[in-house]
Amino acid sequence: MARKREMRFEPAVAKLGSVRSAVSPADDPADDGTVEDVEYRGADFAEAHVHGASFEGCLFDSVRFPSTLRQATITESALRVCDLANVQADDSSMFETVIEHGRITGLSWTAGVLRDVLIESTRADLASFAESRLRSVVFRDCDLRQADFQRTEFRNVRFERCNLTAARFNDARPQQNLRFEDCDLTAVSGLTALRGATIQGGDLESLAATLARELGIVVEQDR
Repeated sequence: MARKREMRFEPAVAKLGSVRSAVSPADDPADDGTVEDVEYRGADFAEAHVHGASFEGCLFDSVRFPSTLRQATITESALRVCDLANVQADDSSMFETVIEHGRITGLSWTAGVLRDVLIESTRADLASFAESRLRSVVFRDCDLRQADFQRTEFRNVRFERCNLTAARFNDARPQQNLRFEDCDLTAVSGLTALRGATIQGGDLESLAATLARELGIVVEQDR
């Protein structure tokens, strides 16, 4: 039986419309606050702890995000050269948004949603997307070493040229069209949960060794 051909997709990232410069403190992130069509440039909100904030059609350029941003919603926005390292953003949602040339090391986006999102040329080592739902998402040229995708649901998700060394996919839930293209999958855990995924290129010999180890297969080299 011929395998069904996988659909090539790109996230439906929104194009920004006109934005106005942020005015502090009126446009600063706040609990349950809503901000639309605002440009944040060079702002530092790292000392803030925010719940329930909503941003739509916003441009973030060289911004340090609040240390706590739980239950937030970011829609039709762009995050360029932003710092979200160690941000606690659990139960948050992001739609039709691009993150590029940023730093999200240690970001916790647990039990959240990403839909139509492009994450490109971004450092994301130790980031956690555990128990989240990812739909129409592309990770491109990202450092995802030791990232956590445990119990994550994947639907139309692609990793391109990413370093996924020691990333965790235990109990992952691939639903449709999960692809890895030219990625480093050395020492990844949970490979057996990725049934149905497509892996193209990369270090396939290292991948085979990792898979054998997960299955308890001992491979002995000829002497």
